[in-house]
Amino acid sequence: MSLTRKHLMILAACMGLLALTACTREITTIVQEEPQPSSCFECHDDQNTFLVGIELQWTKSRHASGEAVHEGTNASCVRCHASEGFIQYINGETPAATQTPTVIHCFTCHAPHTNSDFNLRVDTAQTLLNGVSHDIGAGNTCVVCHQSRRDVATYITASNNLSRYFGPHHGPQSDMLFGTNGYEYEGYVYEETPYHRTLTQDGCVDCHVRYVGEGYMVGGHSFAMTAELSEESGGGTVYNTQACAVCHEDIGDDYDYAGVQADIDSKLAELQALLQAEGLVDANGTSLSVQGVSADLAGAVWNFKMVGSEDRSHGVHNPDYAVGLLESSISYLNSLTPAR
Repeated sequence: MSLTRKHLMILAACMGLLALTACTREITTIVQEEPQPSSCFECHDDQNTFLVGIELQWTKSRHASGEAVHEGTNASCVRCHASEGFIQYINGETPAATQTPTVIHCFTCHAPHTNSDFNLRVDTAQTLLNGVSHDIGAGNTCVVCHQSRRDVATYITASNNLSRYFGPHHGPQSDMLFGTNGYEYEGYVYEETPYHRTLTQDGCVDCHVRYVGEGYMVGGHSFAMTAELSEESGGGTVYNTQACAVCHEDIGDDYDYAGVQADIDSKLAELQALLQAEGLVDANGTSLSVQGVSADLAGAVWNFKMVGSEDRSHGVHNPDYAVGLLESSISYLNSLTPAR
């Protein structure tokens, strides 16, 4: 056999082996598909009125008003007064002031495009400045901002300089709900009414979001418990008592259940008169600029503002604790001049 023929036979054998191998080779084809818009339409379709309703409710809320959003330009305020600062804070970042703050809106509390659901960004218990913490479910989101910015135990000292800004700072609803951070006088036994915290699954949400009515003005994502009707709608005040009726079946037409609000308002008026007599607040209840005020006098101003203009529930959030703070303050002021 010639060398050329031998080479040809070897080449043919190799090609045959290669052909057999090719027949057993697995061929895989990867097809890349463009994302389809159906996932968006699960929420954003023209038949889903759920999100439309929520947006209408939100437009009635104080969050939507932008009333204090300008405070977002201040680094110490942006955490709660602008959406950007809130998100930075709960992400563990230091909130940074912005010259273009945006109001609290849907994506402030929810991140559906990131998390693929409408769960709240905050799902763990939040700690107040004095160290007190309670897990109130969905209401934990509210606690982030609706709490005192000051710990009364360190804020009030032996000598205090008052001004119109003195006090818990506008949103101590969580402190009141938790029955804490009021100025407590020595020798007075403070009690609380814990049920709005302990008998609800989601704290604030169970009352403020439970019912939607009267043109989306109360309940739902308006978070409002009262609303004023226009003249075209008959006028008057709407109370979201349906939220209360889950527990208080005999709630009546407003929130003055068992006379709690009337009692609190009466005590607030009495305390204001005493503080005015001391020259510490004016006729509008605004604390005046006074230097060197003692702890117990400053504590009375703190309690007056915390229960009244700051909490604004007229005692509903925690009736017994609110009564205790007011009565002890009144008792102290009366002890200064028994004859008055």
